Amino acid sequence: MKFQIKISERSSQALCLLLALSYARAVPLPLTQVLITQGPAAQLKVKEQSALQLPCVYQLPQLYAESHSISLRWRKDNKLVRQVQLGQASVTTSEPQLESLLRDDTRLTLNKQTGALQFSSVLASDAGSYQCQLLVEGQPAVSSNVGQLEVIEQLKFMPQPTSKNLELGSVAKVHCKAQGTPTPQVKWLRDTQQPLPAQVTDHNGTLIFRNVSTAQRGQYTCLASSSQGQISATVSINVVVAPKFLVPLQPALEVNEADIAIIHCQATGDPQPTIRWDKDLIYFNENNTDVKRFQLLENGTLEIHNVQPEDEGRYGCTIGSSAGLKRDEVLLVVRSNKSASNSIVTRIIIIIICLAFLYFVLVLGLKLWYRYRRHLGKVQLEDAAPVAADAEGHEHAEHEPCLTEANSSKNLKSKLRESTILEQESQVADDVV
Repeated sequence: MKFQIKISERSSQALCLLLALSYARAVPLPLTQVLITQGPAAQLKVKEQSALQLPCVYQLPQLYAESHSISLRWRKDNKLVRQVQLGQASVTTSEPQLESLLRDDTRLTLNKQTGALQFSSVLASDAGSYQCQLLVEGQPAVSSNVGQLEVIEQLKFMPQPTSKNLELGSVAKVHCKAQGTPTPQVKWLRDTQQPLPAQVTDHNGTLIFRNVSTAQRGQYTCLASSSQGQISATVSINVVVAPKFLVPLQPALEVNEADIAIIHCQATGDPQPTIRWDKDLIYFNENNTDVKRFQLLENGTLEIHNVQPEDEGRYGCTIGSSAGLKRDEVLLVVRSNKSASNSIVTRIIIIIICLAFLYFVLVLGLKLWYRYRRHLGKVQLEDAAPVAADAEGHEHAEHEPCLTEANSSKNLKSKLRESTILEQESQVADDVV
């Protein structure tokens, strides 16, 4: 019987606890029990690349953690950077959970037990205002004071100056930029101590070369100095001549099948440029080139022996050196033997058609000419007939006093004979057509 009484006591305690939890859920506990007792310092200065810890000491009753969803968050410039769940797993707040959350920055960690935001290595971009918050489900956020973080940048070049090749006769610039706290002073020297050569000026860390010449070659040093100290960077300036073609490539080249195609490509520059050939943008190499037919001469000329129809395409010549690259191309057209023979037959057919057309035009012209002559003869014959009648009837003799009867008859016979000949010639022309 005593054993049963002990069980009843434990059951009653559990029941009371459950009732308390239910009551806590139904009736919110006073928010004054949720506190942030220490936040980040109002003003804080740290050196770049040093470790840093921003404190956030909070007070949270156990009953809140068991009955509410609570999040601990850190904000930078009012943007969420880190958060951790302190209470229940489910979060029902209307605030976006991934608002500018910097999950990919492994330098930042949030200690769940202490609430501190830890930096393994501070960067200049970390400067800003920081604040930690406790966000209780269904309650306004409890926030700490705002701490202003100032990062003292180390003296460094951004970016590091690099060596350059300058085009002969051109205008060029070489930049040198340095960052740090305070802002450093930047200047250029030649060979560390010598002044800059003629037509080379230093404008706020930018080295300006006007009318680049070979005398401006050499080593140039950029010095950056501040209260933190002094740093330097040395670069090499080389003067070059960009590669260019001595003779431009011809746009197109036609060769017969089985002949030799010769494509010239000659270049100049300082340093002397190299020459590479490609076909349809694919560079020649041992795997895709028949070395027996494709030969590259020392002067850059490409020779293709025993040209085949598949050799047709665009051939590009690329000239390059440390001063730059240039490319030009030529179209190779291969005339096959079959196409050449077909071309000759086509020309012969065209010539025959032209001759036949000329013959037709000539015959038609002759026909028209004979018809004109025949018509002219008829007109003359009709004009002569009345004259003959007058001679026989002795009418109107006063109009032709010199014509005798014998002469008039002779002229009439002559015109009749001429008309007969013209009709025969016209008939012959008609037969020919």
